[in-house]
Parts: sequence; C-alpha cells; structure tokens
Amino acid sequence: MEFQKEYETLESINSEEILEIAFTFNSHRIKVFFFQKENNKFLTLVCENDQFSFVKNYGVYFTNGKAHINGYWGDYHRYAKGLANSETFKFNEFYDKLRQAINSIQEQNEEFTISFHNEKEGIQKIKSASDDSVAPNKAIYFNHIRRVTMSPAQYKKVSGILGKDAADYLKKQNLNAVFTTDITKQKSFILLPNETNK
Repeated sequence: MEFQKEYETLESINSEEILEIAFTFNSHRIKVFFFQKENNKFLTLVCENDQFSFVKNYGVYFTNGKAHINGYWGDYHRYAKGLANSETFKFNEFYDKLRQAINSIQEQNEEFTISFHNEKEGIQKIKSASDDSVAPNKAIYFNHIRRVTMSPAQYKKVSGILGKDAADYLKKQNLNAVFTTDITKQKSFILLPNETNK
C-alpha cells in the first residue's frame, strides 16, 4: 500500500525521540510508534482491546522511489478482525484513520494524542507491549538479506511482513529476508525497480 505522503509527514518531524500517536478505533486502543534514527527507522502499531493485544510492525519498503507499507495482517488477521468494516470485512476505514492520525502531526486533532518518548523509554514501551501480546517476542523486524532459496513457509512470512511485492522480488532473485525480535536492529528494505517490478 502506497504510504509516501504519510511517510513524508513522519520524516518531517525533526526529533531524536520516538513519536507515539494514540487513538481509539472500533473499541480498540491503537498506539502507533515511529522512530527515524539513522539505520533504525520503524513504524510499529500496538493494538489492544479487553481480550488481547498484538504488535504489528509496518516494514516500510521503497519501490520506484515511493514509500509503501504492507497492509496485510498475516498471522494477526484473526485478532485484527475488529478493525475491519463489519459489512465489507475490509480495513480501508482503519487505514484512513491511520492516515488521519499521522496527518494530525501537522493538523492538530483532539481525536489523536501525540507524545514523544526518549529512545530508551519508547523502545521499552514497544517491548512491553510485545511481551504482553498474542505473539510475544515474534521475529517481525526486517534485519538483512541472505542468499538462500525461499521455502513456502518463508515466502508466507516475508509476504506477511514486507508484502507480496517484496516476497516475489526476493524469491525471483533467490534471496530471503531475515527478521529479528529486536526492534533496535531493524533496517529499511529497498525494493529496486527493474523490468520485472514495473
């Protein structure tokens, strides 16, 4: 899903701190964390309700010079159903709200609470949320590429985290993505344009 405008908004923040945007959507408490320290940029969502919580990392990847995020819920789909439209079962309204939340950085809106945390405090908040989630300490943060044939299970994991375009590209190149449980070791993934990706 293209995310260029929102990514530019996030990158316009001149801060060494971790941004947190909090809001409620369909009775779910949503917290979005963004950090842009050199070599460690991340956009992470924490979703909580009365029954469970989960942490979804939006690996930002770049293709043809534009930022994208993977809107696919993967293993979290069964927990994220409450964010979907009850008639269409689509997540468009949620992603519209996420975009509004990010735009509230520049256009203040009482619906969204914006705060900043020092790096240590912000990372600890995300790690605590991960520890309490339905999938504690899951390796969801992209770290590096290795040259190895991708198995069907690995393809599913890469598709779920980075998106189908990234998974297809890596598979064609006989490469695989390696993920880590440590958010401080996350790296950006850049999908280079070529004839097969246009």
